[in-house]
Amino acid sequence: MDPFEYLENLDDPRTKEFIEEESRRSSFLQERAKLHYQSILTRLVEERPIALVGTGKGLAILVRSREGVHAEINGNVVRSEREQDVFNSLEKVWNSNLVRIGVGIAGSDQGYSLLVDDHGQVVRRVQGLVNQFFYLNGRLCYVKEYRTESSPDGVPPAVERIFCEEEMLPFYPGRGEWISVKAEGDNILLVRGIGWSKKVIYRNFEKMDEGDITSYDMNGGRVYYVKGNSLVRDGKELFTLDRPVLDMKVMDDGILTLEIRNYRTSLVKYSEEGRETWSYTRDHILSFDVVENEIYALETSFNKSYAIFKIEDGKVEVLKSGREEKLTVKEVYVQGDVLLHGFLLTKGGNRGVVVYGYGGFSIPLLPSYNPLFLELMDSGYSVLVTNLRGGFENGEEWHKAGMLRNKMNVFKDFSEFLQVVKMMGGRTIAMGGSNGGLLVGATLNLYTHLVDCGVIGYPVLDMLKFHRYLAGMYWVPEYGNPETDADFLQSYSPYHNLKKGLPPTLVYTGLNDDRVHPMHALKYVAKSRELGNRVYLFVNRRAGHNLSRPEASAEEMSVIVSFVEQCHSLDSSFQNFTMKM
Repeated sequence: MDPFEYLENLDDPRTKEFIEEESRRSSFLQERAKLHYQSILTRLVEERPIALVGTGKGLAILVRSREGVHAEINGNVVRSEREQDVFNSLEKVWNSNLVRIGVGIAGSDQGYSLLVDDHGQVVRRVQGLVNQFFYLNGRLCYVKEYRTESSPDGVPPAVERIFCEEEMLPFYPGRGEWISVKAEGDNILLVRGIGWSKKVIYRNFEKMDEGDITSYDMNGGRVYYVKGNSLVRDGKELFTLDRPVLDMKVMDDGILTLEIRNYRTSLVKYSEEGRETWSYTRDHILSFDVVENEIYALETSFNKSYAIFKIEDGKVEVLKSGREEKLTVKEVYVQGDVLLHGFLLTKGGNRGVVVYGYGGFSIPLLPSYNPLFLELMDSGYSVLVTNLRGGFENGEEWHKAGMLRNKMNVFKDFSEFLQVVKMMGGRTIAMGGSNGGLLVGATLNLYTHLVDCGVIGYPVLDMLKFHRYLAGMYWVPEYGNPETDADFLQSYSPYHNLKKGLPPTLVYTGLNDDRVHPMHALKYVAKSRELGNRVYLFVNRRAGHNLSRPEASAEEMSVIVSFVEQCHSLDSSFQNFTMKM
């Protein structure tokens, strides 16, 4: 019997009362947060592109700015209809000159999509959690996700289906499987994702291949994809690749890949025989596209908010760039079960080290501009960004080494970094969000002595119930199925393994999170507090798992900095130190 089960219902009066009571308990954090709010907001509202795609006549760019997030389509500005409607994604509409703008409501995934033409005019609005738009035989088609209700063919959520106008096409992935689509004329490239490791690839609804397929494209009706270490065309290997590939696009005169090289990204162009014709390395290329053989890319770094550049005939031209910060970035290598890598960021402060990790879902932690990290450094802290198993920094095998029954490897990797900081006399603040919240929650239980303070955001913490709520079914291939793997999942579930004597911890979530249910955070805080731990809850009423208004994000980040600054007063073991690496 779970005494805190009522917190799984956000409409329960007891849940609302609990949130109000915990908000009063943590109100002291919001007082000090006022000291940081404006400087964080200043960085957040500076114009910063966050995604780009090519259009028939140029570029479409998603831009974060003072007004929130807007789109620029070939220089024409498109803004949301209401303040709470936040643009959160951008993609091509295949077989057309349109682009699709995804819109969430106050940080939620759920909302609607706008289809916009070359002139920035909205030509259609489609309601619901929909994406992957394309035209087929003159009809508009898209993928629709059912996250809170069953699909028309009776499959419980979460499940996805393809529609052309009102007709559902005969393509039926199972619960928790996702769909990716590219279309070219009468040809359709379909990918059925079974978690973040196995993918099944189809051309015109006929299965072509399956396995560790990480990226894919179509050109002239031919299907190109990366499977394992091979670049494959229509099922036949063309050549082998030495490094993990994040994305690829096929051009008329070669194949363009985005690869991870030494924990940074490189755009690399190959001939179909596998000869490298040129490469361009930057800290982190967020997205890129090809427009009439011109390559456009968006990059970021720890110290640079962004740069947009164009490559033509191998020549690079920077079109636009943003703020640059002065900080020191050092590469850290730690020998655990495997050799681990991290980035130590500092502006010379000696108040402590925020050790940040994620370790899951094949997501690499690469150099990226982060206003929260910068505010922490301005406040005298260093930030250690850790590359853990479960990510994609070293390819799919690195990912597999941190998923399912290998999940304990991720917590062990994180502990190795914490141990290094401790050995050098440092104070450790363990921080992570979403799957990274699971990482910190498990680490607090398993390696309590290595953590002085914990920060857990938008977390997955109840490993026996995650699959029952919202997007949780998608995570079963990554974590395991609670219906059949309960013993293993319970062995590290942060909620089920809570104990007395944990360090001061801040848990934060958003009421509009329709991806990771807020119940994880609420139940964890309730149980931890009952055990006598010093745990604090911040509930953002204007935010969710997706992009939010800058004011809501600044409020949340300023509370985090406030907690980090004050957590030493909640634990008498605080000592200043200087981190030397």
